Amino acid sequence: MHADAIMTSRVVTADPDEEVAVVARRLLDNRISALPVVGHDGRLCGIVSEGDLMRRAECGRSRSWWLSLMADETADFRKTLGTRVRDVMTHDVVTVDEETPIAEIAHILEMKGIKRVPVLRGGRLAGIVSRADLLRALAAIGDRDDVSPSDDDGQIRARILALLEQRTTAALHAVSVIVVNGSVYLWGTAETQADKDAIRIAAENVAGVAKVHDFLSTLPEVLRSV
Repeated sequence: MHADAIMTSRVVTADPDEEVAVVARRLLDNRISALPVVGHDGRLCGIVSEGDLMRRAECGRSRSWWLSLMADETADFRKTLGTRVRDVMTHDVVTVDEETPIAEIAHILEMKGIKRVPVLRGGRLAGIVSRADLLRALAAIGDRDDVSPSDDDGQIRARILALLEQRTTAALHAVSVIVVNGSVYLWGTAETQADKDAIRIAAENVAGVAKVHDFLSTLPEVLRSV
């Protein structure tokens, strides 16, 4: 099984010229901890994480960003968040391609001490694989001897993702689709029960699907549209 079988294709990204405040809001809105930074030519130029933002915000201060925020030093805080993404992002990004085996990806994440790795196609961002994606793949594979999806599995996955794009309003960056021998495994978070049902029904109606295993969760109401 390779990166293209488990990666999240709908990736939330940042522009290097955006202000840090805008990206901080995007991280919160999408409930994620990092964003690939993509230039106007579509090529990956960095990655920006919560850690990058906090380290930059604390730079040169006598006390931490969090304490300053609690003290409501609004003007100074806004000035800090006016910094551009290119000034705080990590430039030296570890990447893989779509044909990288998941065992190699797991090794890279462990050796580099990172939580996710962008997947490139011709130098451009094609998706992202996280630790959670690897765990979901292992759960889907179970104790099977054959862990390589067939060409049919790849086509089924592509049809499901295309159908979800067309017919649902769910936040697909938070949904993982893995197909093994025609069995579809849905993981991640849907905002509402209606979104969860729509994703499952869409997968069930794709030709070639033998069974859908729905492990999607829904957000608590208090967290919706925060």
